[in-house]
Amino acid sequence: GGVARTATPKVVASGSQLRVDWQETINHPGYFEFYFSSAGDANFIKLATVNDNQNGSADLPHNFSTMLTMPNGNCTGCTLQMIQVMTEVPASPSFYYSCADIELSTTAAPAPTTPLPTPSPSPEPPSPTDAGHCH
Repeated sequence: GGVARTATPKVVASGSQLRVDWQETINHPGYFEFYFSSAGDANFIKLATVNDNQNGSADLPHNFSTMLTMPNGNCTGCTLQMIQVMTEVPASPSFYYSCADIELSTTAAPAPTTPLPTPSPSPEPPSPTDAGHCH
């Protein structure tokens, strides 16, 4: 939260497949959710859920990768958000947010294996889609 948007967002082809790679450096049971906003960190839509299938493994860091289908259309102030949902206390999960500024373009060349920067954990937010934690 509180970080200004980058002046050089990653340009992604509209409707393309985007490879996202990340690491978990502290073992937490749970899963990862990916959201997309084309409206300046508002009206997020869920793109995917990835289960943490390495919970029992002590060989940190845990490396993950997934392919996301990007929405169709153009936008210049888009946000790709990853939320790590940690379920040590199932009735009251905690969250780490990571965000990337992107631009969707119908004229950009598809780059299906282009990874986004490895996200870093941020402070625990009050709710999983609270847009205020991206910028």
